[in-house]
Amino acid sequence: MAAIFVIMSSAEPNQPNDSNTVNDTANSAVNCNEKQIKFTSPMWRHFTYEEVNGTKKAVCKYYRQEIAYTTKNGTKGMHSHHKSCKIRIGQKKIDDFQSQLTGKRSKTDESGGSILATHRFNYDESRTDLAKMITKHDYPLRIVEHEGFRDFCQGLQPLFRPIYRNTTRSDVMKLYGEEKARMMHFLESIQGRIAITTDMWTANYQKKGYMTVTAHFIDDYWQLQSRLLSLLDWNIDKKLSTLTVDNCSTNNCMIDLMVDKLPFDSLILGRSLFHMRCVAHILNLIVRSGLDVFGHGIEKVRNSCSFWTATPKRHDIYISKKCKVREFVDCKTRWNSTYLMLSTALKYKKNVPDEKEWALASELCDRLKIFYNVTELFSGTKYPTTNIFFPKICEIKIALKKWDTSSFIEISEMSENMITKFDEHWKESHGVLAMATILDPRFKMNLLEYFFPIIYGVDNAKDEIQKVRQICEDIYLRYESRVMSQTSTDDITNKPTSSRDAALTSDMDSLDAFFSWNSATSEVFVKNELERYLEEVTLPRIHEFDLLGWWKLNGVKYPTLCLIAKDILVIPISTVASESSFSTSGRIVSPHRSRLLPSTIEAIICTQNWLWAGCVIDGDDVHSDEDGEGLEDIRMSVNEELKEINGY
Repeated sequence: MAAIFVIMSSAEPNQPNDSNTVNDTANSAVNCNEKQIKFTSPMWRHFTYEEVNGTKKAVCKYYRQEIAYTTKNGTKGMHSHHKSCKIRIGQKKIDDFQSQLTGKRSKTDESGGSILATHRFNYDESRTDLAKMITKHDYPLRIVEHEGFRDFCQGLQPLFRPIYRNTTRSDVMKLYGEEKARMMHFLESIQGRIAITTDMWTANYQKKGYMTVTAHFIDDYWQLQSRLLSLLDWNIDKKLSTLTVDNCSTNNCMIDLMVDKLPFDSLILGRSLFHMRCVAHILNLIVRSGLDVFGHGIEKVRNSCSFWTATPKRHDIYISKKCKVREFVDCKTRWNSTYLMLSTALKYKKNVPDEKEWALASELCDRLKIFYNVTELFSGTKYPTTNIFFPKICEIKIALKKWDTSSFIEISEMSENMITKFDEHWKESHGVLAMATILDPRFKMNLLEYFFPIIYGVDNAKDEIQKVRQICEDIYLRYESRVMSQTSTDDITNKPTSSRDAALTSDMDSLDAFFSWNSATSEVFVKNELERYLEEVTLPRIHEFDLLGWWKLNGVKYPTLCLIAKDILVIPISTVASESSFSTSGRIVSPHRSRLLPSTIEAIICTQNWLWAGCVIDGDDVHSDEDGEGLEDIRMSVNEELKEINGY
């Protein structure tokens, strides 16, 4: 553990020396109303002259006590407080403004060692740090009033004056305002489009619902980013690409209202590609339609698991049988837990259900596995998911067709229900997602040419492939015209203005006729970027393929397609992360947050997201802390029930 060295002083903090007290302060003066105040009193070594709520007051440097001061009453009140100031009296040996040597962890030292650095206690900065801690780690505002917390702070830094929850709320709101201004500036600097997702949270205590809006974008370093925000104040309406929401009629109405308020030319191909259905929600509906067939059999397995986990004695008997996997009862609102319950129970079959029902449960478990794996893959937040949509959805479609010929009647019936639900949403999944697949140099059009004949048949596959290609060409032409317009604007901006610049370019002006002629005659034979990209050989299969990194390196070769890739690949195909993707229930705001004002809840939710995102951007050592937890582990442990720290 690094040692901490503190410079101690035997003198009273900020106590002036007799020789320089008057000389140091005699020349200090400020204008107050019509009279000029000269700070010649030694008391001004311990007070500052500040404006508080429109009134000039003397503020104690130690206790931050406000003392009324005018030229008439003088410094009498300051003297009285100075004599009884608890913090000044209790800390005679430590100077509030004396620099101290402390051991700080070096961010540049790979060994994780500490370096000596000077530190000066700042009360306001400490309050800001406290507000950040409460916000990031989901602590209640009342923690500042807990006796144990105050004792802890007093032991660390006796000069830190205790505060109350209302003061903490003010600090959090101030922090929210600062972070919001910083985040707005950050989003304005983003060159590409922004995709948004929404999710609903419920506060049981208030009986209110909260909608969280998350912006997804790719930054200038081609890193996938996401931030919580509110649409009205952020001026991103001209940067929007898509809105991903759950598939329900209410959201359809909301989309129609939003599109009417957005500039038509700002969207990709107008409004046709703006509305994205959450794929995780669609898969959830498909699985639910299939599980309805097995309701009776699943209930028997659930009862069997409940029997062995009902009492500690039965649990001990279960353990005594050397069962390596703990058996548990599923949650009916999470179909993934049903899958995990079946996969676990199959390893230790009991008398109930019978062998036929266990065989059927085994078949069902095998069928659910593909949905389980695909849903987890689609719910990723660290990598693009749009490009993997088509191959995985095609895989599911082919599997459903095979299940229709199962020897189990229940499996065939389940397959029919799933195919019906699948076809309802499949036709709405083309368009921008197809473009994302083509932008993967491992797939391009080859993937569609392989899967579509299997799904649609040879005769219909060509028409479907042509529809996808037409959408891609329309998107490309829209972006190409934008690039050409930007290029012509840059040419006008960079036009030589001085005589020297004109002289340097005069030799080139004489070749304008040649370049115009050469461009006109060669235009017929030149292929656009999209055609050249599709004609190139696809890359071999690479499991750990960095798609964003590939486009970052090939942006010079395909400048127009690079812009498209930046806007398309950022689109999330799921509105929620991992565990919540399997659930049909809503998210719940924690009890100690439910009692706060809506404005405070919004401030805490957004600021927490921004602070954690700032840790990643700034490169803080949050990925390898002493407990071995990464940033994602910290987030999950802080809000285990609420997930991904995007709410409370």
